[in-house]
Amino acid sequence: MSKDDNNTFEISRRKTLAALGTIGAASAGAGLGTSAWFNDTETFDNNIVTAGTLDLIVNYYSWWDQGMAGSGSVSGTADGEAVTAELSDVKPGDNGRIVLSPRIETNPAYLWLCGELTANDENGLTEPEALVDDTGGDPGEWQGELAQSIDVTVGYCDIQMDGGDLGPNDVSTEQEIWTGSLADFLMAIEAGVPLDGGSGVPEEGSFFEPGDQSCFAGTEDEGDTPSLCLEWEVPGEEVGNEIQGDSLEFDLQMYAEQCRHNDGTTNPCAPARTVSTGDGFSDISFEKALNMQALARGGSGRGEIQVHGDSGGVEDTNVYGSDTYPSNTDIPFTAEIDPTAQTASLTVNEVTVTDDDVTDGDANGDSTGDPEWPSGVPDYIDVSINASSASGNDVTTVVEDVVINGSPVSTSISENDGKEYLAVTNVDASSTATVEGTIRFEGSQSDYTTEDWVGIDFR
Repeated sequence: MSKDDNNTFEISRRKTLAALGTIGAASAGAGLGTSAWFNDTETFDNNIVTAGTLDLIVNYYSWWDQGMAGSGSVSGTADGEAVTAELSDVKPGDNGRIVLSPRIETNPAYLWLCGELTANDENGLTEPEALVDDTGGDPGEWQGELAQSIDVTVGYCDIQMDGGDLGPNDVSTEQEIWTGSLADFLMAIEAGVPLDGGSGVPEEGSFFEPGDQSCFAGTEDEGDTPSLCLEWEVPGEEVGNEIQGDSLEFDLQMYAEQCRHNDGTTNPCAPARTVSTGDGFSDISFEKALNMQALARGGSGRGEIQVHGDSGGVEDTNVYGSDTYPSNTDIPFTAEIDPTAQTASLTVNEVTVTDDDVTDGDANGDSTGDPEWPSGVPDYIDVSINASSASGNDVTTVVEDVVINGSPVSTSISENDGKEYLAVTNVDASSTATVEGTIRFEGSQSDYTTEDWVGIDFR
């Protein structure tokens, strides 16, 4: 090979190259008089490695039937830009179908679906609506009943066209995934769900757990990929005047991530978690839905734990009998929010206090008047841990070794003259949300006041 010869290496789906080894030639010379090492050089110049590509394109089709008002359809392709559709004058008996047909350019990919109900408004009350609906309001944000009144069936579907425009008869459902109201469906996918490239569903139905789904084939693969169909209907026999004038808006997104070197467990829909600290209280505390406290207590007070919630009052108990918290001692704590049981609990030193219903909508204690989660625990919540210490009493309140849902938070907080917070946003609460750590009150127990405490606020 001459020095001018170049090798070009391209990485594609069907061709993966091993690392280049070193090629050389070595020889030795021996003799009387002057000698030198024989040598030769082989050069590999201008080698090229080309990255593969992955591009998600979604063809969409929407068809609707509004009886005497007629039927219609809209179709197109989404490739990077958001697509907006609007349907007005919806009445009981109306129905339709939305088809999302993903195409993965080149490489295979895992596909995720997420969405969100962004508006569900009342828009005032007509006279007949007022007889059955007293929520009122104009625009009456989030007081409408339309999202709860639309039934949806979601499934993997197949498209067979013989030419011409796509019509409702060209689509057949292969596998049903989910049924319920539109509001419930959007809540179910808000945190993101994996779609299955083989049109499969788990035995219990619904969507696979992350990592159990199969990839969607790329355009360089053989075989077809399923489309996703959402069939909707406003049931005429069940829905009446309560939806008059109501309106809703919602978003749907699809995300693709490469299959190669990927186990399918990474959720691209999940919001990024942030961690921050500061003096005083964070916005989370001012907008909290639930509050927990561990109070060192001074004077004749006893060390307590509290959960502000249940029936508008305070659930509390003593941790150390008639004593205050011990000083200069690391004390473990665990706070849990269970969205299935709809409960909240705080455990300190193996003593637990529980709010048995975080959806009753009552105030979190008479002093705050903050609402809980009347619509259920959201999939993602914000947490603020607060350390408080009275000014000038030589007591320092410390919170450290914080772990949230098994993931350590490297930041600790310590306060001896006021309040300091550690705020963590977008904590996954789709299953039990757990906050763990240690509390320490540094100083003398005789110096404790009612201002020495640790609080945990949830929003």
